[in-house]
Amino acid sequence: MRRNVTRLLSLSAMVFALAPLTGCEILQQIFECDSESDPTCIDPTRAQIKGTVAIPEAGGASLRAPSSSSQRSARDALVAAVVAEKSGKLGKERRQLDQRKRVPKAGRYDGAAPKKSAERWRQGEVIVRAHEEIRGREAEVTRAVSLILGDTYQVDVGMCGTAYRCLATITDTFGKKIDLETTATIAKRLNAHPFFKYAEKNLILDKAAVFPSDEFFTFQWHYNQIDVPAAWDITTGSPDVVAAIIDTGILVDHPDLANRIVGGADLISDPDTANDGDGRDNDGDDAGDNSCGGGCHSHHGSHVAGTMGAETNNNLMVSGITWEGGLLAVRVLGEGGGSLADIADGIEWSVGNSVSGVRDNPRPADVLNMSLGGTGNSAAMNEAIADAIDAGAIVLVAAGNDNSNASGFTPANAPGAITVSAVGLNAGGIPKRASYSNFGTIVDVAAPGGEQREDSDNDGNGDGVLSTVGDFVAFYQGTSMATPHVAGVAMLMKSVNPNLSQAEALTILQDTADGDITCPEGCGAGNINAFAAVTAASGGDVTGLSAASVRVGKGVTTATITVRNLGDSAVNADFSVGGANRDAVTISPTSASVPAKGKVAITATIARADGGADVGTVSIRATGGGESAEARLDWTADAGAVVEVVRVGAVKVEDDGSFTVNRIVETNSIANFEYNLFNVDPGNYLIIGLLDGNNDGDFDDVEDGTGFFSASVDGDGQACTGNGCNQLIAAAGDDLTGIDFLTAPGFNGGDDVGGGGDGDLGGACDSSSDCGSGLYCEVFDGGYCTADCNDSASDCPAGSTCFDIGTNEPYQICFLDCDIDADCGRSDYVCDVFEGIGSCIPE
Repeated sequence: MRRNVTRLLSLSAMVFALAPLTGCEILQQIFECDSESDPTCIDPTRAQIKGTVAIPEAGGASLRAPSSSSQRSARDALVAAVVAEKSGKLGKERRQLDQRKRVPKAGRYDGAAPKKSAERWRQGEVIVRAHEEIRGREAEVTRAVSLILGDTYQVDVGMCGTAYRCLATITDTFGKKIDLETTATIAKRLNAHPFFKYAEKNLILDKAAVFPSDEFFTFQWHYNQIDVPAAWDITTGSPDVVAAIIDTGILVDHPDLANRIVGGADLISDPDTANDGDGRDNDGDDAGDNSCGGGCHSHHGSHVAGTMGAETNNNLMVSGITWEGGLLAVRVLGEGGGSLADIADGIEWSVGNSVSGVRDNPRPADVLNMSLGGTGNSAAMNEAIADAIDAGAIVLVAAGNDNSNASGFTPANAPGAITVSAVGLNAGGIPKRASYSNFGTIVDVAAPGGEQREDSDNDGNGDGVLSTVGDFVAFYQGTSMATPHVAGVAMLMKSVNPNLSQAEALTILQDTADGDITCPEGCGAGNINAFAAVTAASGGDVTGLSAASVRVGKGVTTATITVRNLGDSAVNADFSVGGANRDAVTISPTSASVPAKGKVAITATIARADGGADVGTVSIRATGGGESAEARLDWTADAGAVVEVVRVGAVKVEDDGSFTVNRIVETNSIANFEYNLFNVDPGNYLIIGLLDGNNDGDFDDVEDGTGFFSASVDGDGQACTGNGCNQLIAAAGDDLTGIDFLTAPGFNGGDDVGGGGDGDLGGACDSSSDCGSGLYCEVFDGGYCTADCNDSASDCPAGSTCFDIGTNEPYQICFLDCDIDADCGRSDYVCDVFEGIGSCIPE
């Protein structure tokens, strides 16, 4: 980050420069303008602070990054000042409490599998139907089939369903079941033999793969884009497959990751970079990188790990591409990044090779994910990756986020590595290269990386990749987010083919990729297709129909469902709508010929309801050629989190450690979010940005945002570390420019997840930090720890009830249940019975 300091001319110099005006005339001009309200009226005894506020960029800062205690206190001071400016809008008046109405309890949708795709069958099992009775003659038929197939196989004919039809189990000479492709070949051979009326594979029909119960799965558009749910019909992973996340480490206690981590190591040799008090050790926990200021960490490795393997179908947070398998937390990046030597050693350690300073890895990785990189070429990096490939691992690397040719970046340019670029959502259209993504001839494939500046499905969130971070989830974007999609699919491929090599994996990923993307600069073979890749890796024929689920937000009345034909022949398909809300949706066309290796777009038109009832779910099914596929269409009433105004404040750090808001200004998109904190008093400052993401007048909602300026270099041009980097020194006459920073909204996923204190529901509070996890501080008398239940009344914690206290718009929060006043535990609150339910409210 660049910081230029330009001293203003002294008063005498100004008089000289502005001749022939006299000194008295100039003084008169200065003191006649209003230095408190006019940014052009520069007071030479004070300082000017200017910069630009950015929203999240590729692979960058956390969307819900925790701030240090000093930053939080300063933020609260700024919030209080903004609230004072906007008095009357934030607080909820008592009359609204008297008009409250109870909200009916309703749970979230927990539906069935979104799709059923191509033909699947059991390994080594063939159903045989003879022209004559064979029940009771199983041993004789076993010998006959053995003669037909030869000495290469062992055969056992048994479990007859009728006198004529039995199941033949076929293994190799060692008693191991033959693979899927061989099973299909043998079925064809037996079917052609005159002794049998028919023989066929033992198909798996209509497997009821559970639609993940994870609460925010429908926000993970990036899985539908690459057909992950269809791949789950084949496999959800294997406990035998282990993947290494070579990154910032993983938060080993994260509730959606802890059960997937099977080991790790910290390969960072420099204690200052490691930020954990020592050098290398055997702990892969993410100690933090201070990437967005002191005590503010990206948890980048945890986000990557969540895409590959967040615990899935556990009713919690997000889904991972794999449901089974182990994750290794390989920590090589810390404060300021990581060294080439440490990263190369992390690669070697991941595949079981010995490196200095840590114990050997007892569970060598089958898949390596490297969402990292920098400019240059490296023999050490290339050698380490070659060693990993030689050890049998599949190595995936990010192309980089510089909107440049990836050939100039390592490890993107490492020979043998599978290099991944990023595409965005572009809902209803063809995926296109993300604006930040590197490109070029060395890129092998693309995958969803997100485009945070867009909300093409209007669901109230930028089109980022949703995954685990901190103790919750967040949207990030970058090739760092695209790469673990491919790594997760590689884990699924290894699950069905443990001996899959790097070269074989690359061939399959490229052969099955969807080349229909917008990337004239070069994004390899195109967007990966998880279902097709896993099917091919299993040895099966990539055939059948596939359909991608879609989620759209407030005001969207049409959605595009893409039906793909993965086979080599055209399929005449019929399309239909099902589900409880099917009367609200019409589709066009209702039938079409889906070309071989092609696709057809179905337009779904939604009859939207008014108000909070404007939500629904339907299934859209494609049937043809003996195949079917099912997609889920969700529409929500989420408000678009459009960035309208960012408030930037100069918060002065006083000598006693307290904070004073010296000036607040507003900026917006018309001004390109540039700000000018003019005429601030000399002193030390925290420069803070506040974003009211849902435009409701407060700043404690998860879609609201906070940002802090943090210098990247100190006064000597060295990398700036520690909390001191967050303080800006402003002297009289300073013109400080380039004071740029990120202000990021939080996740608009449904539950309000503010708070981190011990305050119970209904308890007093000054800010959300006083309330317990999942609660925030509502501005009633003395504060009121509560939860937002706008999305669902069942969001309220046990012992509370959801009431709507809004007027023009729904404003639903949880009130503590009670029977008598004493239950409230607060002298200024009473137990008010409304619609048969007692609730604690201000007296």
